[in-house]
Amino acid sequence: MTVVAMLQGAEVPDRAASMDALALAQRLNVPVRGVCALPDPNAAMIVMATPEATGLAATATRDLAALQEKIIGKAKEVFEEVTSSGAHGLTCTFTHEVNIAERAGANAATLADAVVFPHSAQKGMDPLNPSFEHVLMEARLPLVLSGTRPIETGPVIIAWDGSNGAARAVRFHLDLIKAFGDVVIAQSEPDLDKDEQRKSADPSVLEQWLSVHDVSARRMPIEGEVASGLLSLAKECEASMIVAGAYGHSRIGERLFGGTTRNLLEASDAPALALAR
Repeated sequence: MTVVAMLQGAEVPDRAASMDALALAQRLNVPVRGVCALPDPNAAMIVMATPEATGLAATATRDLAALQEKIIGKAKEVFEEVTSSGAHGLTCTFTHEVNIAERAGANAATLADAVVFPHSAQKGMDPLNPSFEHVLMEARLPLVLSGTRPIETGPVIIAWDGSNGAARAVRFHLDLIKAFGDVVIAQSEPDLDKDEQRKSADPSVLEQWLSVHDVSARRMPIEGEVASGLLSLAKECEASMIVAGAYGHSRIGERLFGGTTRNLLEASDAPALALAR
């Protein structure tokens, strides 16, 4: 098993993803891997009938290959700089994967302990946004979105409403939850009254499940609107991570994510988010 940082060849997002991946790998005592996925530039060759057009396509392919080399080199440089000074004996590997980012992200999330995307990946124009959305919404695999501040020593907050998404987030990220040790179950009781409440929404159900897995937890209420209340609670507790279900629609929907998830993703001050749909 391993922790994977998804990289794009840009200084700021790659550094954040690498640092968070390394912090999680240290807690889990597993290897950390940086992945920069780019498609085969030859696949971009345009088949044209005239010799002139064929020559232009070949030149474009060479230019694309040169650009990719720069991207790969920058991603590797940042990843190795981060891991060279803080790995403390962990195995650290950089990989250039010849693949589209969506498939590479899903491959990583299938069996990794955690796959970490930079915070900017939630933005529509970000190079890693298609991979982020595909992994979470289409492949329905777990991921960690870097926060706006580094992962440190604070507790993990579980946003619990008894839903399938929240349950999947907890099950998928159990090892991470255990690695942090200090766990807060956060719940907005007024929000639960909007729909028919299920027995699984009772925080005692989650407490009992966590106890079976040797995890003790304490309860704290979410005040006000769910997303802003969670973020305020995280700031108050100096939380390292929020574990939550991601709610949203398919790609053909008007908006990909529901309001609570979108507000968490777009927050200007937030810890890391461990999400599952």
